[in-house]
Amino acid sequence: MEFDLISLLLINLVVFLGSLLQGLIGYGVGMFCAPLLFLISPSLVPAPLILISTVLTIMMMARDKRHLQFDQVSWAMKGGFVGTVLAGLVLKVATKDQFELFFGLLILTAVLISLLGFKPKVTKRNNVIAGFTSGFMGTLTAVGGPPIALLYQHGAIKNIIANLTAFFLFLNVVAIITLASIGEITLTTLKVVVIATPGVALGLYASTKAQGLVKAHLAQRWILVLSTITAVIAIVRSFY
Repeated sequence: MEFDLISLLLINLVVFLGSLLQGLIGYGVGMFCAPLLFLISPSLVPAPLILISTVLTIMMMARDKRHLQFDQVSWAMKGGFVGTVLAGLVLKVATKDQFELFFGLLILTAVLISLLGFKPKVTKRNNVIAGFTSGFMGTLTAVGGPPIALLYQHGAIKNIIANLTAFFLFLNVVAIITLASIGEITLTTLKVVVIATPGVALGLYASTKAQGLVKAHLAQRWILVLSTITAVIAIVRSFY
């Protein structure tokens, strides 16, 4: 996998913008980067993007760990573990198209419920369900943020970011182990991560400087908008 200078700059620009977005509201690097990196080279998703996301979440966890509510997110991690492992098995034996369609429709339903004013309670059961769905979809497509983000959308912005970061960090580690076990992680994959690290670092730095500009209600709107876009992308991709 070799990239010319223009491709290297484009990769870092895409990752910079995705890291800026995730640093501000807690998720979005997968949703934003996956379709754009795919256009640069299909080989950049899902495994390289999941590794890039892992680098970002490690940096974010170091920054935001004091705002983490681990007693809540630990149940989402349990669900995410099961969803991620199951998705790894699916990748070996089945196509992902039908799952993209199903989860796209599921995400749109969750967005509609939120717009109608329903606020899902952050319970153990809902954490497990949201975690499972995010883990399953994220491993299949590198875009797993919406289910867990929709659950946490009504919290304080600092808690939203810290909780989502802890969840995605755990999920990414499980996904990497799962993908490595089926031969999806190679030395070339690691080279892509090194190439994209400057974009990750600069994006997170920019988000730290701008963090005070984002209010909780604005974060909620972004989460709903990004979730809708992700759902539409998943549904469209299921037909091609």
